[in-house]
Amino acid sequence: MVSDTKLNPPLALLTRILFNPKVHYLDPARKDEILAEPSIIVANHTGHVDGGIINTALYKFPVHTLAAKDRFEQRGFGFLLRHSGCIPIDREHADTSWIHDSLEVLHKDREHIVIYPEGRHGEHRKQLPFLPGVAMLAAIANVPIVMIYQDGPARKNNSNHLIIAPPFRFETGGMDAESIQEKTQLLQDRMKELMEAYIERYDKA
Repeated sequence: MVSDTKLNPPLALLTRILFNPKVHYLDPARKDEILAEPSIIVANHTGHVDGGIINTALYKFPVHTLAAKDRFEQRGFGFLLRHSGCIPIDREHADTSWIHDSLEVLHKDREHIVIYPEGRHGEHRKQLPFLPGVAMLAAIANVPIVMIYQDGPARKNNSNHLIIAPPFRFETGGMDAESIQEKTQLLQDRMKELMEAYIERYDKA
């Protein structure tokens, strides 16, 4: 059973006070389409506060974030993960339970999933290779995908900015290894394009 998101609004408020993230939209005219239906949110991974930043940007929506299973065992931080709708994923062993839990959130609860396909923190503005799990889930779930690029907190002024793209769907296609690899590369390419759009439009560093 996936935990609920009852701590998300307080966490979003705390994050806003501490970090005051700024939210931008790739296409402001399509802002209302974002999370209009259950969606998979794909974001780059910059640090431990990413979950709070996303919660702040999307505070009106119930979101469930995939997080490393070992983090749930940590005192304090584990409590926050267990009670803010996070879904554990075992990074050390073959694990498919997170797919079942994510599909339950998307199709039964009609809520949203946040995934960091890099799997671990990357360097500022340097993407790590995307893992194939997010493409696999998106292909199975057949729901919209919302890409979010986070820029910070490694900026000179220590601020946190996000740019959110309009939703899109994968074209119907196979689940074979080649198809999943192509979808994974598409996501990685789109994240790079989103980062470049952010730098061109909003970067003040």
